[in-house]
Amino acid sequence: MKRLLCAVVGALLLLAQSASAQPTRISLDARDTDLADVIRLLGVQSGVNLVPDGSIKPTHVTLRLHDVTFEEALSSISQAYGLQTHRDGRILIVGDATMMNRRYPDDGSQMGTKTAVFTLLHGRPEEVKAALAEALPLGTVVVSDRRTGSVIVSGSAATLDRARHFIVALDAAQNDSGGGVHSVTVQLHNVRASEAIKSLKGSVPENVLVADDRQNAVVITGNDDMQTTAHTLLTSIDNPGRQVMFEVRVADVQPQIDTSNVGIQYGGTGFGTGAIAQIPYTLTKSSVVVNAQLNALIQQGRASILAEPRIATLNNHEATLLVGETFPVVTTNLQTGFPTVTNIDVGVRLRLTPTIGDDGSITAEMHPEYSQITGFNNSFPIVANRKVDSTLRVHDGETIVLGGLFSDVDSDTLTKLPLLGDVPVFGAFFRNRQKSHTKDEVVFYITPHIL
Repeated sequence: MKRLLCAVVGALLLLAQSASAQPTRISLDARDTDLADVIRLLGVQSGVNLVPDGSIKPTHVTLRLHDVTFEEALSSISQAYGLQTHRDGRILIVGDATMMNRRYPDDGSQMGTKTAVFTLLHGRPEEVKAALAEALPLGTVVVSDRRTGSVIVSGSAATLDRARHFIVALDAAQNDSGGGVHSVTVQLHNVRASEAIKSLKGSVPENVLVADDRQNAVVITGNDDMQTTAHTLLTSIDNPGRQVMFEVRVADVQPQIDTSNVGIQYGGTGFGTGAIAQIPYTLTKSSVVVNAQLNALIQQGRASILAEPRIATLNNHEATLLVGETFPVVTTNLQTGFPTVTNIDVGVRLRLTPTIGDDGSITAEMHPEYSQITGFNNSFPIVANRKVDSTLRVHDGETIVLGGLFSDVDSDTLTKLPLLGDVPVFGAFFRNRQKSHTKDEVVFYITPHIL
């Protein structure tokens, strides 16, 4: 009987011990509740001294945890909202991961903050730190130590384990199959060094090419493969560019002059009547025919040459010329009293940008302009301006004729003898009225030649 009683008591003790060894299971159901209140509720449910740190930002969360252990609940909440824990005796402090990692030293707990030092063999600490900052969880503290060539990481045990795997990959030895890193200078002959680097932007890594405009050279830094690639690209863009020369003739043509002269003019001679035949204005025409027609008009007095410059430029480069003068206009600021000078270009101005095609054609973007001062208003010049913008395609030696820049002037002049010209009826014999209609046109004759 005693033996049976002892066996029953022993079985009850074993059941009690096994029951007490099982962890406490808890359940949480929170809807739109502040994160700090959820942590406090977790402490009440588990019976653990759990304190939310002041670094936790006010955040309303909704979660449901059913039949989980305290460690599972705390780990899930910490990972979901970027939290970290620190144990101070029997009290667990939960706070923002960034602040907790910086505030508390390594406490050696599984869920707390730990710090590890990783010594690098090949990589640069600054570069490894930048890569780890994007790969590790938010709040992880990463410090680069250039003096010892190492990276210091502070975070949870899982974070440190993840950082260790990343550092192994980032610190791998560089593949030097293309040779070691060295520098070489490439001398350029046709392209400016800084312009060459701009052209190769995106084709080679940054900081590989350095321009020296003073010597017009490019310094390449890298292994043999990089040297070969960059040198080939620089050689391909350093070829001498093709040039185009433009022969320009600017003519003032008078296609029509209507004159009527009624009465007697005392002193001077009158003008003959007539009209100038319209020359064939075309976009492209043989330069020989066009120049022959222009020379004929000049000999007849119906045209005059305003300018006849020549200008050369590289392919796809703009050329600008001004045949005339710069007229300064002085204005005074009424508030400060200081004068301001504004320059106005008067005369023939031309901007050209050629593009040479594979078939030898030339696409020219042209902006001709002709201006002149026609008078003054309160000491300010009145400038008549005639200009046109055009883009045409011609072959080498063909002439581009740009016309249509007309000027139309009507004048009415009355001359008379004093007193006698004012007598009614008979005064008409002593007056002279001259009406004229003058119309002229500025024409640009542009002939490109590939040099």
